[in-house]
Amino acid sequence: MNLKKIGGKKFLVNLLSDFIMGKIPSEENSVIKIVDCENFYVIKGKTTSKEVLFIPNIISEFNEKYKEYVDGRNLTHTIDLIEYGAEFEGVTELTHTFHNHTPNCSYHYKEVEDFENLVEKDDLIFVSEFPNGYSLTQGRDLYYYCKHIFYSIPSNYLHTSFTFTISKDKDDDGDQKIVVHDEFFKHDDERLKSAILDMFDFDFNKLSDKMKKVDWSIELTNPLEEHDVLKEPVKDFIII
Repeated sequence: MNLKKIGGKKFLVNLLSDFIMGKIPSEENSVIKIVDCENFYVIKGKTTSKEVLFIPNIISEFNEKYKEYVDGRNLTHTIDLIEYGAEFEGVTELTHTFHNHTPNCSYHYKEVEDFENLVEKDDLIFVSEFPNGYSLTQGRDLYYYCKHIFYSIPSNYLHTSFTFTISKDKDDDGDQKIVVHDEFFKHDDERLKSAILDMFDFDFNKLSDKMKKVDWSIELTNPLEEHDVLKEPVKDFIII
């Protein structure tokens, strides 16, 4: 996951995808992808919701709310390809990498150091990407839960980056399926995994309910900040 230039084209397609997705009831399975084709925007997506969105009004609202970022660009030319009443399941497993020594663990500290001088490379199209435009049930809840775990790891535990593979399913022993791969030592950290299994209840719904109440747009408009709810520490986290 890479930092985006504030106000850039990649930033805008991500912001718009989340804005549209926010108009769909949160209990629905939904994925919204935005493609910036220079002269128009393609809105591609699917949702289990049967309530059809009126995209022109949503675009107008978006242009007004985020006019400081739109900066005179014409976001009115759109092609709506959203599929409603779609039949598809929620995501039950996610693999993602998180980083230490940074205000937001989604980004490597070297990216953060270069953020002020970030230049967006030109391209033929720009496509929104996960987690923006994805409902909680489409892996975003797992993404947030991994961040919650990461922020709870004691600061004195030697780590720079970890890749988590987390599942909503149980293994043969009845434990939550989770793999923690240490990017520095290049191995699976069984000691840390054991501590995580001891300290976390893996109640994804409880964290999701909290995340429904926060403003997700700050993940783009102020990416070096983090949601306070994700940084709430788990007490007495001890790695033996």
